Amino acid sequence: MDIRRPRPFLKLMRAIHKNASQQQGAIVRGLPPRRSDLLARKKNAGHIALVYGADRPIAIPGDTVIFTAWITNDSASHLRDVTLVPRSFTNEGMEMLTYTTEPVDRDLRIRHLAPGQSVMRSFSYLVTDSDHIHGGSLVSAMQVRATCRGHAISDEHDAIVSLSGTRKDWPFPPADPGQPRRRRKDAAQSVSF
Repeated sequence: MDIRRPRPFLKLMRAIHKNASQQQGAIVRGLPPRRSDLLARKKNAGHIALVYGADRPIAIPGDTVIFTAWITNDSASHLRDVTLVPRSFTNEGMEMLTYTTEPVDRDLRIRHLAPGQSVMRSFSYLVTDSDHIHGGSLVSAMQVRATCRGHAISDEHDAIVSLSGTRKDWPFPPADPGQPRRRRKDAAQSVSF
C-alpha cells in the first residue's frame, strides 16, 4: 500500500526543515517567529517601582512612625497619571487607622514621570496605647498606578512596624514624675495585721 502525501504539505515541510540540516542540534518548530500581542505589549510597557518602608522596625506608644514611599520610573518610557494610593492601614486588632499627617490629594497625583525619575512622599502616625494593647504590628499597604503607552501598570508594597517593645512605665505611669513607682513587694511589707 502506497500512501502519498499531498504536494502542498511536502513543500511546507521542506521549507520548515530547510535550514535544519545546516545547524547541528537545532530544534525546528513550525511556528512563526512573531510574538503574541500580549507578550509584545508587556515588553513595550513601562515599569514603575514602589519602595515603601518605615523609619523604625519597632514602636511603642507615643512614638511617631514615619512611612516613606519612593516611586521610581525604572523603564525607558515616560509614565503619565502616576497616582499613589493608600490601600489600608491597620493594627493587629484590624482597626482601620488614619495617618497623623499625610500628603494632600494633589501631591498623591503626579502628572508625568520621566525615565529614571523618582519622587518621594511621607506619611506619619503617632502610636497609641490602643495599638499597643492589641500587640502584633502596624501594617500600612500602598499601591502606585500609572499609564504608559495606553496601558495601566502598577506596583504594591507593605510597610510593617512591630509593636513588641514596651516602655518602662507602660501601662501605668508613676504618680509623681520625680518619684519612682513603689514595687508591689514593698507595698505588701508595709501592711501589718
